[in-house]
Amino acid sequence: MLPSWDKTDDIFVQVNSDSSNVKFANVLTETKTFNYYTFPYMYFGGGVATGDINNDGLPDLYFTGNMVKNALYLNQGSLQFEDISESSGTIGTKGKWANGVTMADVNNDGLLDIYVCYSGPGQSRENELFINKGNNTFRESAKNYNIADNGHSVQAAFFDYDNDGDLDLYVANYPPTPFQIGNNYYADKKNNPSLEDSDKLFRNDGNNKFTDVTEISGILNFGLSLGLSISDINNDGWPDIYVSNDFNAPDYLYINQKDGSFKNEIDAMMTHTSNFGMGTDAADFNNDGLIDLIQVDMASSQNDQEKANMSAMNTEKFYEAVRLGLHHQYMKNSLQVNTGSGTFSDVAYLAGLAKTEWSWGPLFFDFDNDGWKDIFITNGIRRNVNDNDAIIYLKLKQAYNKLTQNDIAETLSKLPVIPVDNYLYHNSKSLKFDRSEGNWGLSFKGFSNGASYADLDNDGDLDMIVNNLDATSSIFENKSNQYSNTNYLTVSLKAKKDNYFGVGAKIIVVTGEDKQIQELFLTRGFESSTEPRVHFGLGDVQKVDTLKVVWPSGHLQTLTNVDGNQILNIVQNDNNASKNNTYSKQDVLFTEVTEKLNINYKHQENEYNDFDKETLLPHKMSTLGPFITVGDVNGDGYDDFYVGGAMGQSGKLFIQSADGTFVDTFQQSFTKDKVYEDMGALFFDADADGDLDLYVVSGGNELPKGNEHYQDRLYLNDGKGVFNKNINALPKIIASGSCVTASDFDNDGDLDLFVGGRLSPQNYPNTGESFILENRNGTFKDITNKVAPGLKNIGMVTSAEWNDLNNDGTIDLLISGEWMPITALLNNNGTFEINNSSKEIGWWNHVTVADLKGDGSKQIIGGNLGLNYKYQASHEFPFVIYGDDFDENGSSDIVLGYYNQETLYPVRGRSCSSDQIPSIKKKFPNYTAFSKATLQDVYGKKALDSAKVRYAATNFASGTFSFDNNMDLAFKSFPVEAQVSSVNDMLVQDFDGDGFQDIIIAGNLMNSEVETPRNDAGFGLFLKGKIDGSFHPMPSYRSGILFSGQITDLALLETSNGKVVLAAANNGKLNAYRIN
Repeated sequence: MLPSWDKTDDIFVQVNSDSSNVKFANVLTETKTFNYYTFPYMYFGGGVATGDINNDGLPDLYFTGNMVKNALYLNQGSLQFEDISESSGTIGTKGKWANGVTMADVNNDGLLDIYVCYSGPGQSRENELFINKGNNTFRESAKNYNIADNGHSVQAAFFDYDNDGDLDLYVANYPPTPFQIGNNYYADKKNNPSLEDSDKLFRNDGNNKFTDVTEISGILNFGLSLGLSISDINNDGWPDIYVSNDFNAPDYLYINQKDGSFKNEIDAMMTHTSNFGMGTDAADFNNDGLIDLIQVDMASSQNDQEKANMSAMNTEKFYEAVRLGLHHQYMKNSLQVNTGSGTFSDVAYLAGLAKTEWSWGPLFFDFDNDGWKDIFITNGIRRNVNDNDAIIYLKLKQAYNKLTQNDIAETLSKLPVIPVDNYLYHNSKSLKFDRSEGNWGLSFKGFSNGASYADLDNDGDLDMIVNNLDATSSIFENKSNQYSNTNYLTVSLKAKKDNYFGVGAKIIVVTGEDKQIQELFLTRGFESSTEPRVHFGLGDVQKVDTLKVVWPSGHLQTLTNVDGNQILNIVQNDNNASKNNTYSKQDVLFTEVTEKLNINYKHQENEYNDFDKETLLPHKMSTLGPFITVGDVNGDGYDDFYVGGAMGQSGKLFIQSADGTFVDTFQQSFTKDKVYEDMGALFFDADADGDLDLYVVSGGNELPKGNEHYQDRLYLNDGKGVFNKNINALPKIIASGSCVTASDFDNDGDLDLFVGGRLSPQNYPNTGESFILENRNGTFKDITNKVAPGLKNIGMVTSAEWNDLNNDGTIDLLISGEWMPITALLNNNGTFEINNSSKEIGWWNHVTVADLKGDGSKQIIGGNLGLNYKYQASHEFPFVIYGDDFDENGSSDIVLGYYNQETLYPVRGRSCSSDQIPSIKKKFPNYTAFSKATLQDVYGKKALDSAKVRYAATNFASGTFSFDNNMDLAFKSFPVEAQVSSVNDMLVQDFDGDGFQDIIIAGNLMNSEVETPRNDAGFGLFLKGKIDGSFHPMPSYRSGILFSGQITDLALLETSNGKVVLAAANNGKLNAYRIN
């Protein structure tokens, strides 16, 4: 049990500036001629650096100012400081605009130096290096060291990128750029970078000299760099670089190539990033031994602010940016979890911190010493410059050439000034955080930029220091150690050679089964840096079993039975150290074997923009395939498989050879039918001739309702694996379908079919049409209304399975769907009765039944949207949709609603809502009015209550249902690791041979409308079954499973060399994984 404290006591208490004597205030002076509109970088603010400049054991403070002098405060103890700014010689050159600051021992004399980044409107913006002379005075020496960069710098970081023992320097720059410039500008700059605009990398050559190696190292770039993190991201023992960029400039993830160069791997390692990327930090927040990363943006969590500032949706520009290589970027925070397999999963929505206002500086740190890193985020923009009404006013003035200085000044004065809180998130484990600043005493409404943490009073907990705009800087004393009996360990390093404080070292602390890892890199958050000490919270543990230091040289030094509640000074001792071998690879359960099996298939999605006809569609409905079916089609005893094609692409049949490889066979009938969009597919013996025939469901959203190419198809097998379409075997089923499954439900000796209806084309969220087809000697008859009244329009069906659910000896039908509960149709003497006992209405993508406990009982397993999406749902606050012709123009309209602070609001903003219903602009003449409108205010209670289609989702989690013969369902969520994305399909089997049923899940939803970030955090997951029917998630670097893209279907087949899992991806390659 971890200790707790009385929550009526504030953990943090703001220290009065009169008491601390820290009175630095980053005050801006705006005029008619100098303001945000003439200098749009005005509100970037300043940073904070913490570090012990005089080696007295107490961390000191340095603040940067924009229009005021920089300031250095010497810690006198007891949270009192002496202002030595002038006497120390560190105020900086008069008139220069300071941004970021970092402390580091640049000349390796055991004293911390100070490096300050400058930008601003003037020509004088060379960065400054203040070398510590050892007597509380400094000498500015940037030019002497050749690091007086003049490139509109925001932040810098010292680290040893070439592992030669000394500290090199990376400088992040933000070249002046018109904010409204188009995608082509960013793409051209990215592809043709200049040294003038680029970030800079300086190599330390010793003797207090640095060399600019930007070009030869592969760093030459273009970016609007606001965040900079150094970390061994891929865990190979070499430091890498993450650069967070503003606007459409893509972020850079530079992986160290160990030869003095870097390679940008952002596209391969991260499926998306934040759009207006601000500050970043890197740390292992989930204690799995891998370094994760947070990046903040400027998205408000308040409905009114979001709507007042929301820009118009532009699908074409978004995808243009992607095509031009600018990556998928979204206006939200990113919390990137390291999978350990060279990829990251953004779990910001799952964690509860996707939107934190206009944010600047995130910091990972353990504020309550419970052993888990929490998150602090600085927030606030001095004036709300994104206010749409103000922007429109200025554009109108510009259009009529009437924009004067007085107009600008007047608009500036009218811009909303909204002080906001800085956010503190307490790590509740399981990838989730609870917002806690109000509970823990960190409440401060204002405009904060840079921040740093340090144990200012050496009492064993981390205090917080914040640089505010137009207000005195804040110091928050952490008193958690006074209110609880938690423990801590602070580690201070002394390295060999030219890196005195051991920057770049990894410290690993093991207490029982718990392990923490931290890296000693100093630049963190936004424009700020931390002291060169590493702080571990130990919870209720007073002694560390094992402490390991992986020095930058790669040597591993181990200590055991280390007492907590101390500052531990460790001197590098290679004589008692070993070479670190923590980077070796482990054996895996699955191995990717696609090429070895000669499987060469890529699904090619046809070009179609669903949003042209359905403006407010939440996601594309034309990109839901392909699907696979497995069977021995030529009677040779080996499994073969069929995979469907998109519209314009024929499906493919792969025949297995005796050696376990596959041959892609040409099927003329498939080629002729490539105009169809293939959805579900099924091998079954339709005509009772002893071989497997093929049923293919036709679907998609490209064609209007009733088009002949929604007709399903049946291909008969000649017994040798050659298929020909039988045009007379099926009834006229012209519906956009999803799935097909077979069972002899009427016990007449042949296989009957259920065919699921996915959607009413171009008419979301109206249901599709589902069918039960009776097999009459190879000809199928629609008997839906006879045997299953109410089934035809039951919902937007995604999958189905036949099973005797209530153990009465007859086969029942189980169905999943979008905006549906998982629904059972119980067989009652040949007719099916709908049973909706589940109240868990979701976007269910897949359902299956299995005995997970091994006791003969059955459990229903459902794959849902997941909990890591913009849309959230609960029974108390459901996610809702209405469908009707609200403006009576002859076409159906889509209205999505969500709850914000217990009030139901429209999901979409004024611009795109009025694109669908133009009268909304008249009803709400400006953005401010719309921002305050509830869903009923916009559409009217009567219209919503009488809408033809109304759904309310209550649960988006994937998981299992236990049930009895009365079909009373009880839901249990999968582990949180299985909720990071949608689950589109799953395989259930004892894959590892331990006697318990395991599950492989796969999914993602990659084609959401562009205001909603893609649900792309899933790379497949192996859930290892346990004796009680629960599951343990196995990370990808242990399982070997690493699917990419939107996986729409999984299949298991037997080969002559063992079992193989197939994973089909929309608009991507089909991959195969062999079970080892």
